Amino acid sequence: MFFGTQTINEKGHLEVGGCDTVELAGNHGTPLYVVDEEALRQRCVEYREAFQDKAPSATVAFATKAFLCKSMARLACEAGLHLDVASLGELRLVAEAGVAMEKVTLHGNYKKDEDLEAALDLGVGLVALDSTDEYRRLSQLAAERGIRQRCILRVSPGIDAHTLDAISTGRNDTKFGITVESGAALTAVEECLSMPGIELIGIHSHIGSQILELEPFQLLAAKLMDLLLSAREKTGWNPELVVLGGGLGIQYEESDNPPELRSLAEAIVDGIEREAAARGLETPRIGIEPGRSIVGELGLTLYEIGPIKTVPSADGNTRTYVSVDGGLSDNPRPVMYGSPYPVILANRAGEEASSEVRISGRHCETDTLVPRALLPAPKSGDLLAVQCTGAYNHTMASNYNFFYRPAVVFVEQGKAREVVRRETQEDLLARDLG
Repeated sequence: MFFGTQTINEKGHLEVGGCDTVELAGNHGTPLYVVDEEALRQRCVEYREAFQDKAPSATVAFATKAFLCKSMARLACEAGLHLDVASLGELRLVAEAGVAMEKVTLHGNYKKDEDLEAALDLGVGLVALDSTDEYRRLSQLAAERGIRQRCILRVSPGIDAHTLDAISTGRNDTKFGITVESGAALTAVEECLSMPGIELIGIHSHIGSQILELEPFQLLAAKLMDLLLSAREKTGWNPELVVLGGGLGIQYEESDNPPELRSLAEAIVDGIEREAAARGLETPRIGIEPGRSIVGELGLTLYEIGPIKTVPSADGNTRTYVSVDGGLSDNPRPVMYGSPYPVILANRAGEEASSEVRISGRHCETDTLVPRALLPAPKSGDLLAVQCTGAYNHTMASNYNFFYRPAVVFVEQGKAREVVRRETQEDLLARDLG
């Protein structure tokens, strides 16, 4: 599978953004995160246009937890997207990148006072309220400053999005949001409307990630309109905004078939309009917060192949282990979730893949990156490209075993620019006070 501008060049090497990946590895080292800048910019624009063609007032906010650096924040905003952040660190970074704060939403199930105070001081556009304690505290902090903070209330609608348990967030049994079915969400709406430091303009729900069907989004539209009908009957409230989170999946495997963007936009916009009309409600402005489905397929990670071992396997046959110079510290998702990733031998991309191997990382753990991969018979010194690592790799990277986090390179039209430098031993040692 190839994504974005990926192709095989005349040398038989994998090329992306007009750049030879073998040359990228030689110039910047490995492991190396490579981002297809041209295709990423186009994807952002396509997302915005898909929704705004259906509903001109719709907003698309990039979920920065998927992938964040200053260059990414600027690229998303230049493409007409808003940003959502989920921590003080993410908020500070997008502020440093020069993003207009009115286009930023602060999320998170546990926002400390320093998070809320920073949001108020920086003037973020929205705060997504996640609990009773939080909205009461925010109201107090805002009122002390003589302001009313625009907010949306995150609710849990009781929907199973048919994805992994660890990334399904719309059920009743979740740490996120305030439960609809128990009546707690309606009570929260009523209380927020009475608070001096809060201007409640809408509701929010996110039901999970790597969703490959449209039905969960349509169910969510109905659930949220039911809540708004109850809120109007009880308080007379007509909200300005309904945000349906993100969650659209990508093609990690050949069998994955995510909906097209225009099909997603049609399902969400038509669903909200239809369900609102059926209840006699005004159609609110619609927001969505994609992350993985914007950047996931447009990033890859380059590794140098090291030791190769063939050993007896439990079924009486043999297994070949191919070790690379990274692993769970730069991509923890296979260990955490059993997540699959497609791979290409980048320096021999045109050769037939006939050898079944297991790709392992170099950490002092089992650290399996790809349990079963088909490659041309690999050799020590070859260059492996793991595709679809644009989301939740750079942002989830760690220093386990005191490994240094990789550099990030953006590539476009034959030019590469390093946007995040590789960590060094000095970076890690500087934090240890001895």
